[in-house]
Parts: sequence; C-alpha cells; structure tokens
Amino acid sequence: MKKTVRLGVVGLGRGLYVASDVAKESSVTIAAVCDRDPKKLENAVNRLTELGVTQLQAFENFDEFIKADIDAIYIATDAIFHVPFVIKAMEAGKHVISEIPAVSSIEDAKNLKAAVQAHPELKYMTGENCFYWGFIEAWKKMYDDGKFGTTVYAEAEYLHSNDPQEWDHVSMPSKGHWRTFNPAIKYITHDLGPLLHIMDDRCVSVSCMVPDVSYNPHKTLEAQNGIAIFKTAKGAVIRILICFGAYVGCDHNFRIMGTKGTIQTDTNKPLSEAYSYARFDDIPGSIDTLVQIPITASSFSDGTSGHGGADRKMMLDFIKCIQEDTKPPIDVDMGIAMALPGIIAAESASQGGVLLEIPEI
Repeated sequence: MKKTVRLGVVGLGRGLYVASDVAKESSVTIAAVCDRDPKKLENAVNRLTELGVTQLQAFENFDEFIKADIDAIYIATDAIFHVPFVIKAMEAGKHVISEIPAVSSIEDAKNLKAAVQAHPELKYMTGENCFYWGFIEAWKKMYDDGKFGTTVYAEAEYLHSNDPQEWDHVSMPSKGHWRTFNPAIKYITHDLGPLLHIMDDRCVSVSCMVPDVSYNPHKTLEAQNGIAIFKTAKGAVIRILICFGAYVGCDHNFRIMGTKGTIQTDTNKPLSEAYSYARFDDIPGSIDTLVQIPITASSFSDGTSGHGGADRKMMLDFIKCIQEDTKPPIDVDMGIAMALPGIIAAESASQGGVLLEIPEI
C-alpha cells in the first residue's frame, strides 16, 4: 500500500483553494498550514476542518512550519518568496511543489537549480496548472504523434480584465503586492509553458515591446502589457502577449503552426467552452475547412476543482511522483525554462525592444 503523503501548505490565498481540492483524497493528508496573516490562517483552518481535515497544525512563522511532521510542502506565497522558501524547505528535508513563476531573476534560477541538485533524494515540481488543461494534453499527444510536423510558429495570449473585483484581492492590504508592480510579461508561464511543453523546446532569444498606454489603475504603466517574440532552440518563433491593460475579459488563446498541420483554440468563446480547430495534411479538405476537435480545458477531468480540474490533477501528479519515486512531471529545468524568458523579455522591453539572448541555467 502506498504511503499517504503528509502535505503542508504555505500561502493561504491560492494555497487554500488548491488544498481544498485535494483535502478528501486518500493519497494525501493536509497536515499543516502557514500564513503570516492571522485572518487567512483562521479561515483556512475553518475551511479545511469543514472538509474533514483533522489534527491540522497552523503556523504564522515559516521557519517553525517546516519543522512540522510533514513530507511535502506546497508553496503558494507571493512570487518573491518562492525560491527562498523552496531552499529552506528542501534543507529541512521536504519535497516541494512551488507556484509560478518558479523564479523571479537569473540569480533566483541559479539558486533554485543548485538547491534541487543538492537534494537528489527529494522531489521538486513547478506548479504550472495549465499543463493539465484537457486540450493542452491532447495537443501534446498530437505533436508527439507527428500530426504537426516541424513547428514553424506558435503563439499564446493571456488577457486579464481590469475589473476591480478581479484585482481587489491582489491590491490589498497594500499596493505592494507583486502582481501590481511586476511587468506583465514576467507573468508568462501559463502561456509560454504549455507551448514549450508541447513542442519539447526552449527559448534562446527574445525581443519585447510594451505599449505606452495606461489603462489599468491597479498596475503601474510599464507593467500593464507586454508583447514578446522568442526564437527557440529548434528554430521556431513564438509570440506571447500578456495583457493587463486593455478592455478585455479574462482568457487564454493558443495556436501552433507546423509543416504538416496547424491548430488553434476558438477565440470566440471563453477557454472553458472553447474547442480546438485544426488543419492536417492527412485529412483531405482540412486545408479549406477546419477540423473541429471537441476538447476543452476541463476535458479528461471531473471539472470540479479549480481551473477546469487542472489544480487537482497537478497536485495528484506531484503526490504520485513522491509515492512512486519518479521524476516530477514539471521539473526544475522546465520551471526555469518557462519563467526565465519572461524575465529577459522585461529587460528587453526596458531597453526599447533590443534582441537579448536567454541563458540556459
């Protein structure tokens, strides 16, 4: 019988939502929670108790939290704490899944890689839930089966509303929250990550521009939008738009173009309802009439957990790699490979769009 993994959760905004998704799973026990905000901590204890969690330990101090009787830690704090907390957790002998972005600087990337390499007995996974959307899983299978041939071009867009209800939780209790001042293009992994995963590729250079338009009152001018063009190691080009500063709803759009086929999400519907549409050289007539592929973000899941079921699938994959002693499905190299391009893109934008190389850490 597989050992039940005792999980600790730090950062009880996002962290509580995800913990709630797996609270009743037999493979995991939520054993401890941590947050510096006493109100969030109390709310988390009450919510998890309602879900049947017992003997739950609660901490306001992270250094005390990592001494608790837990096997693994889910880090869902502000981005600037991700790497320091990963290092402390692994030094304390804990497996770690860390929210995105995995790193916030080149130095972060080097420190994270070193920490993971120093503890081969432990599992580190980057918590990029978008890998677990149903259509992304389907596109990956098609790519691996050769349906697209050689990738020529890919693109993705993250459109985020400036509706105050969407932003109150990140601008309070202070205006110093990382999402209010971090350049939009640095919040890139939800869109670049799935493309790199599907294409089995990495970015080697980037040029990025930002519009001189101020629209979102919750973000600083330079942080609101970013349009980046990347060259990959395999010779493809990727365009990424991260938009927090235009009159848009909240959505993601994806497209891949290859020598044997192309595929895209339906931009006329929200991602939760959007089918994929494709052209394949082995399907006669599809060059003129797109083939509908009725797979959405929540396909291949029960859809009851966050982000179309992706949050639960992500966490159970992490638990499984601990129980079976297998390689984490989103390892440290992928975590860095999908975050570092956004960091270098922001630097390119600050220099007027100059082409910059992306180091391989």
